[in-house]
Amino acid sequence: MNAQGIKNNDHLNVLLDSSDYIAQIKVDGMRSIVYITPEGLRIFSRSAGVADPTRPLEKTSSLPHLAALKFPELVGTILDAEILIPGLDCAELSGTVHRKELNGDNTKVKLFVFDCLQISGKKITDKSLRYRMSELLQISHKLQSEHIIILPYSTTPFQKRKLYDKVISSGGEGIMLKRLDAPYIEGARPANTWFKAKKSATYDCVVMGFSKGLGKYNKQIGAVIFGQYTEGKLIELGQASGMSDAIRKDMSINPKKYLGKVAVIKGMERLKSGAIRHPQFVEMRIDKHPLQCIWYRSEQ
Repeated sequence: MNAQGIKNNDHLNVLLDSSDYIAQIKVDGMRSIVYITPEGLRIFSRSAGVADPTRPLEKTSSLPHLAALKFPELVGTILDAEILIPGLDCAELSGTVHRKELNGDNTKVKLFVFDCLQISGKKITDKSLRYRMSELLQISHKLQSEHIIILPYSTTPFQKRKLYDKVISSGGEGIMLKRLDAPYIEGARPANTWFKAKKSATYDCVVMGFSKGLGKYNKQIGAVIFGQYTEGKLIELGQASGMSDAIRKDMSINPKKYLGKVAVIKGMERLKSGAIRHPQFVEMRIDKHPLQCIWYRSEQ
């Protein structure tokens, strides 16, 4: 189940105050579905592999220390998790997991479990998150391993704010806010169910162009291509979507109205290349000149 980004600080405060949502640390790893079998764990990605686009990519052979874990009392259980090597980002982790030859880093991968989709053959995706978390808590003592961490969660407004502040101040990615009465809908992004509240910064950027939309936006623009000036030259730094339907429509009809103008782009951080990680369009800014949108190469 995919998560939506929070809209702004007011939206974040509503979710933190609401008793309908719990909060968990957002782990910057690789999303995985884990099957407990009599032979051990089988670990699959959420996306299909290149060789067979109809089948999720299996990672089991790359993670032998996890594959060898056996939990006979829980055969037939399916877990939703992230795999992660503490200290590595998602790109570095992907390189390790998908490397053909095994090395010492593979054995450092840990399994961070945050949801349960099936218990001993009984499917529970139609049950509420509150029910699924209760079931996960009940079997947690049977999942004892130095390689498995059951992610805790916070429920009260005070606990959720404390968790959010702690994660952001320590340089973490952010938190997930999940609706307690929601069922699990595989591969979908249901409204108002899961939200991600991540650390972010805003950057004033120049609109350099647009990319074509896909799916329901195939007759409109899909994203804004943006950049900043460095050493007097305007360079492309990424693409961002997230605009309202009204702005997307106007951009599609009147692209020249926006080209060369300043847009505010929100992102998690600036990479060494200058690119903005996970960029998202926020708004247009009419009070700033494009030449003031500067990336200093020492800035990150």
